[in-house]
Amino acid sequence: MRSLAIVLALAACGDETVPPGPSTCTGLVYDSCRDEHDCSSANCRPFGSIQVCTQACSDTAPCPNDQAGNTVTCTNMLCQPTIANTCTLP
Repeated sequence: MRSLAIVLALAACGDETVPPGPSTCTGLVYDSCRDEHDCSSANCRPFGSIQVCTQACSDTAPCPNDQAGNTVTCTNMLCQPTIANTCTLP
């Protein structure tokens, strides 16, 4: 009986929309990763306080911008972002 009362009370609160949480990481460049198997590029590297999927880069193959549109630096032939994409590891 209490469960029914709680359900009714929650339903009476209105149609409040819950903001979406971060999406699940899918292995895209700059997604968080644990190891190379988490990345479509098979390249998971630590950069300071983050560990992300990365890819090779050069003068002729620059790094794509990060999720926020920031320029990403090519360091030692790897794209080195300052932040990871907003996602959670599965």
